[in-house]
Amino acid sequence: MTFRRLSELGSAECAAIDTLLRPDPVLSFYWATAIEDLERGIDNRLALLCASGQGVIIGAIFGELSVFSPFGIVAGADIAACTDWPGAVEIHAPLAETSRYLALAQPRLREAREMLVLGCPLPILAEPRVDHRCLGLADTDIVAAFYRTHYAETVFDPYMLFMPFVGAFEDGQLVACAGTLVQSMREKSALIGHFATAAAARNRGFATGLGRALLKVLAGQGFRTVYLATTVENQTALNVYERLGFRVADRRLQIDLMP
Repeated sequence: MTFRRLSELGSAECAAIDTLLRPDPVLSFYWATAIEDLERGIDNRLALLCASGQGVIIGAIFGELSVFSPFGIVAGADIAACTDWPGAVEIHAPLAETSRYLALAQPRLREAREMLVLGCPLPILAEPRVDHRCLGLADTDIVAAFYRTHYAETVFDPYMLFMPFVGAFEDGQLVACAGTLVQSMREKSALIGHFATAAAARNRGFATGLGRALLKVLAGQGFRTVYLATTVENQTALNVYERLGFRVADRRLQIDLMP
């Protein structure tokens, strides 16, 4: 079994994946974003219908990183399609099956951490309390350079600037930003992330302020639910997200594989 891009799937296969994922609100949302992105000409999503007929793995390619999320009855050969995928790979495995996934990932395993998916209902009424502006495609070079300089492991893709993204500037320099990674207008839901603050600007409330600003923009565009993902050891970030109103919606094991 091999992964295929969404553009290569037939309507019956897409309908089967939709049905399989429907019990899981987070993965169902991810799937909806994939369908809508394809309609906009963005074909960076992958899918594998498992041999069992009762499982599926959906994936996304962000620059040099490929991310996979399995659901249902997934055989070892299906997992191997993820662990054999070229380049940097991130697998979001069910916690109940961590030992099986880790065993198959062992030759390329770099790190494994518990991942939290947090959810927050909109609207959020708190004001941002930080000077900021919305970022767009004209800011691509500035944003890309910021992440390269301060958060080299963050995978930034310019297509993210088609969606709500906010930044704070001091003396004309970008010092903090956060944005939308994927969104579904039909589901009225979005996944946000890439919260980043330059070292010299930390502990001054930029993350909380930009989080509020971003949620306000999304609420103004009609979004009703916002998700984000982090790992359990990132307590500083978790404190910020809890202040913003986020609560745990799902738990998985994030398995990072070396290229």
